[in-house]
Amino acid sequence: MRNASASPGVPGRGLSRAALGTCLLGLLLTSLLCGAVRKMEFDRTQAEFDQRAVVRVAAVTRAFAEATDAARAVNLFFRASEDITRAEFDSFAQPLVARHGYLQALVFQRFVGQAGRAAFEAQRGAFWPGFEIRERVRSGASGLRRAGVRERYLVNDYVAPIVGNEVTFGYDAWSNAPQRVYTQRAIDTGEPAASPIIDLLQGGGARHGVLITLPVYRPGMRPLETALRRATVVGTTEVVIDVGLLVGGTLESVRLLDDDNFALSLRGPDALGNIVTAYQHGTLAAPVGWWENVLDRMNLRHVEAFEIAGSPWQVVVQEQPPAIGNHMAEMVAMVLGLILSFAAAGLVQQRVARTRRIEALVEQRTVALERATGSLRLYERAMEASANPILLVDARQPGYPIEYANPACERTFGYPARELAGQPLKLLAGQDDDQPALDDLRLALRQQREDHALVTFHTSDGAELIGDVYVAPVRGADGQAGHFVVTIYDVTTAKRYEAELERHAHYDTLTGLANRALLNDRIERAIGNAGNVPVWTVLLDFDHFKLINDTLGRRAGDEALRMLAGRIKGTLRPVDTAARVGGDDFVLVLVGVADERQAAARIQQVREAVAEPIQLAGQRLVLNCSAGVAAFPADGLDADTLVKHAEIAMYRAKQGGRNGVQFYAPHMNAQAFDRLALESALRHALQDEQFELHFQPQVDLATGRVVGTEALIRWRHPLLGTVRPDRFIALAEETGLIVPIGAWVLLAACRQNRRWQRAGLGPLRIAVNLSARQFAEPDLVDTVARVLAETGLPPSSLEIELTESMMMADADAAIHTMECLKRMGVKLSIDDFGTGYSSLQYLKRLPVDVLKIDRSFVQDIVGNPDGAALVDAIISLAHGLRMQVIAEGVETIEQLDYLRGCGCDEVQGHVFSRPQPVERVEALLRAGRVEPATSLA
Repeated sequence: MRNASASPGVPGRGLSRAALGTCLLGLLLTSLLCGAVRKMEFDRTQAEFDQRAVVRVAAVTRAFAEATDAARAVNLFFRASEDITRAEFDSFAQPLVARHGYLQALVFQRFVGQAGRAAFEAQRGAFWPGFEIRERVRSGASGLRRAGVRERYLVNDYVAPIVGNEVTFGYDAWSNAPQRVYTQRAIDTGEPAASPIIDLLQGGGARHGVLITLPVYRPGMRPLETALRRATVVGTTEVVIDVGLLVGGTLESVRLLDDDNFALSLRGPDALGNIVTAYQHGTLAAPVGWWENVLDRMNLRHVEAFEIAGSPWQVVVQEQPPAIGNHMAEMVAMVLGLILSFAAAGLVQQRVARTRRIEALVEQRTVALERATGSLRLYERAMEASANPILLVDARQPGYPIEYANPACERTFGYPARELAGQPLKLLAGQDDDQPALDDLRLALRQQREDHALVTFHTSDGAELIGDVYVAPVRGADGQAGHFVVTIYDVTTAKRYEAELERHAHYDTLTGLANRALLNDRIERAIGNAGNVPVWTVLLDFDHFKLINDTLGRRAGDEALRMLAGRIKGTLRPVDTAARVGGDDFVLVLVGVADERQAAARIQQVREAVAEPIQLAGQRLVLNCSAGVAAFPADGLDADTLVKHAEIAMYRAKQGGRNGVQFYAPHMNAQAFDRLALESALRHALQDEQFELHFQPQVDLATGRVVGTEALIRWRHPLLGTVRPDRFIALAEETGLIVPIGAWVLLAACRQNRRWQRAGLGPLRIAVNLSARQFAEPDLVDTVARVLAETGLPPSSLEIELTESMMMADADAAIHTMECLKRMGVKLSIDDFGTGYSSLQYLKRLPVDVLKIDRSFVQDIVGNPDGAALVDAIISLAHGLRMQVIAEGVETIEQLDYLRGCGCDEVQGHVFSRPQPVERVEALLRAGRVEPATSLA
């Protein structure tokens, strides 16, 4: 028997209400006191912060005001006199720049018309060689190029200091549309105008700044009207401000950036009018300890707006004072309050404990009585408090009438407890009383045993819900059930969620079509019901769909996929299946189609629906698709095989020109496996050092000496043997492996050529072909420079061969890359000249040293007057453009003699030597001269 004094219900062992109230009151007063102290501390800290912030803001705004004053001073200088020399300008401007270190430059810009451009450039070129009016390569870029033909230019004519600002001399500010807007505003108003935040030409676009511009009118003119101002303006003066130097240098000079708890940012407009951050110093650190989280570390912020020549700017100053230092008084108040509160609560608790011991004796006498009736009341309260419906039904009456229903029944079913009393249990099922689960429950009631089932119920307003029903008999002394306790758990939400998960598991969320998992099931079902009729699996891929995502955005691409999915589904019969398996790939499963002719007709209906124009993002688009078809049982006996073979056929359709239908054939699989094996081997070839270089000599026709070689890659695979370049070069281009392979060829060729030079074989030249992918790499120039530095090869000993087609794709970008290589000292040649998209207009602009006549032209020069005339014309054209000419593929003495007679400079071909490994070529190089072979057998 348990000791009553040890019972957890005995009073005297817990905290009394009086003590608890005393403690809570003390804690409340403590919190009020802490809050008052915190408010005082915050007000003091905020006032001190505002004072420090105002000092920093004043320093920044004063610096911008001084920069504007400098701009006005330069403008007045040019308004005072018409003839100002460069020496006078430098004498005036240099002290201003020296005094204000954040001024990147002071500039006078002169308007120049197209008619006077040539004379202007010639006059400035007399003291600045190579001077020309230039413009940015494109908007937002840092590179410059010669300005195009326009009616008017606004040229940087005087720049001080010129050191560090050389790139801006001759720059046409009028060519930049955003710069032209605020410059025109300054001309029209006669007041200074500030630019938005821009990337400065100085520093290659990595530095940000602001330009303040004022107009200069003809001397003696003070135009008041806009039209007269535009007519009399001769130029502008401009001050170039480096924002980072202005803010950082100004504040650093007066030691206002030493505080690590301060953060300062300068915000101004960009070219689109958005307010963006132009300068940022410091960031507020996150709390580093539990005490900082508890004490609510202060974040102070001060924002002040100001104008720079009519342009809105903001200075934002933030501070995060140390948490503990600013909360010391608050912590002291809190500690004292806690001590006093707990002390008072302890005294009250001692007084209450004595009273509780006396009350415990009385309570023990009533425990026995409470136990007798407590279980019944507890059970009743538990039923009433339950969140789930609980019913007590009579097991002895037909229909099992309800005797008791807890309050949860009304909340769940909408029937008040008084209405349910006496009603049969089947009332809750409504008209849907033929459920198999109900039959199982009726059997359990008749057999007086426990059971549970999932049943669909109907509420009083007709709504449907799903309940998990548990039935348990209540037996009497005779062992017979007099009542049943029926407990119902509402699982409607869970079942609907399960159904939603099931839908997501089998249907594509974007288009609503079947996904890959459901597709496999549909194919297997179709195969199981096919009989002797084929099942057709069709893989559709939209041609050039990536362009929609790249140009109109992913959201537009998703909308296009939804529209196309609706069209595809609309053309299919209910027995067919359409699925999206990823990206823009769709799979169709066609059943009941007897032969290829009917299948092709059904697929054509889908393709015609897809090809209907669609309106998307304001554009009218027409999409085509390529289709690959595989049939059960001829092309596969399971879903995975059929989809794989349909995909192989689809890729064959794309290779055949896209927008077509291709039925699977067994040889396609072999070709696909061969390509896959070759691609896998190619990915390991570079790592396993399976590549090697062969070299073909290039011979000077005037001297007969070997003046250079062309590096040609060879692949020797341990199992595949020698793989021809025409098998793997195109694959390397397609997979992107041509970039690392090309880099290896460049490095190995330069290293070998440098070895030959060090061996005393003369200043040999090495020619290396670049692929289109390599030429388009943004770091090509850096890669070539790094290889030359690593190998020690002189740049003039490297010749890079390019094809016409890769240069014509983006002529301006190609010319820029070629000019960078030329400035490095590398020689450039056009390979296979005449076979690409030749353009004489671009040819005269290309910085090319050598034209290489394609072997197809060389083969026709003997016995074909037209072919000979064409070669003669190419040689004359190249020499007229001061280029050398080399002919490749020379195989006969007759071809060699004709080329020598036409004035061709160099040749390479089998007539002298086939491409050879290093050891054999080196013997020819040591011989110096090489004689043509009399027989090529």
